[in-house]
Amino acid sequence: MTSNVVEAMMTDDVVISACAALLSAFAAILSALAAVIGLGFIGWQIRQARKTSDFTTLQAFLKDAKDCENALMSDNLGDGRKAFIELMNFLEIYAVALNKGLVPKVSRDVIRLKLCDSLAVIQNAPKWHVVLEEAISSPETFEELQKFMTKNKCRIVALQKAQAALDAQKVDLPR
Repeated sequence: MTSNVVEAMMTDDVVISACAALLSAFAAILSALAAVIGLGFIGWQIRQARKTSDFTTLQAFLKDAKDCENALMSDNLGDGRKAFIELMNFLEIYAVALNKGLVPKVSRDVIRLKLCDSLAVIQNAPKWHVVLEEAISSPETFEELQKFMTKNKCRIVALQKAQAALDAQKVDLPR
């Protein structure tokens, strides 16, 4: 009879041990699930931070571009040389950022298009060619801008042609 009691106790120990193992496995599964959900949340936060960074980059770029262009257009006192050189330095900085992959993905296309547009306008304005030549003091001057122009030559040429066509239409308009 004592052997039956011992067997019953051993069976109870096995059941308790099995239940403890099952609870331990269940707790491990819950921990893994919580970790996966936590990683998903962290990934979402990183994505949101990148979007915010992209937006901030675009805002700063567009504000700075507007400021450079306004300075060039409103230079009533001088001949615009200083404002033009500032614009060229601005374009050089963003050419570096694009060439080196420093600009977030979403902002890249907007900035590339603006740089191409500005360069097309400059190439269609002979007034600035002499100023630009005078500003180049060494082979490194506007080096990144030159690389950018080489990479985006087709786009810049297409914009030049489009701008020239628009200018021609403006001349033909009745007044």
